[in-house]
Amino acid sequence: MSQSRGRPRKASAELLQEAAFELFQVQGYRGTSVEQIARTAGFSRATFFNFFSSKSELYWLDTDVLLASLGKHLEGQLSAGDSVPLRAALLSYAESISSANIPWALQNFRLLESADDLIAGGAGRVLALNRLLESYLQRSAPESDSVERSANAAITTAQLITALRGWIDAGVGRGSFRAQLERILSVGT
Repeated sequence: MSQSRGRPRKASAELLQEAAFELFQVQGYRGTSVEQIARTAGFSRATFFNFFSSKSELYWLDTDVLLASLGKHLEGQLSAGDSVPLRAALLSYAESISSANIPWALQNFRLLESADDLIAGGAGRVLALNRLLESYLQRSAPESDSVERSANAAITTAQLITALRGWIDAGVGRGSFRAQLERILSVGT
């Protein structure tokens, strides 16, 4: 059985994203076509759509990686057998996040003239994050009240997003994400 000699799937998606962001900076988001992105990355328009359903989905590649990583971390916390509170699980995950993990689009979206597209594409990721946190709460304390669990997941989702936005906006002197998250999680407690 012969192996494919083409580019790895992930590397191709990353190349498309990189080409898009370069073009967005020069031509603007709306002034850049999918065909230009694909051609700049060395692919066909059809290949672009093998990876992304739309141009705005390019923003979310790095964020999806972070969500998957968080999901694996939370699963590992549950698999450890101890009932780790969600707050502690998130803080331990936050230790692994550095400035290098900040999705480029979240850090630079103001430059791209596409905040509406970013928000529209982000809504599904926020819901996925909320489901991930609610599932963790349900699995770590199955006897808990479902309404309280849903409320806690929603509050924690908002806190996590607030911490990330504040941390990104803080710029070079931002410190650790764990410290920012810990500060936000303690608000109102």
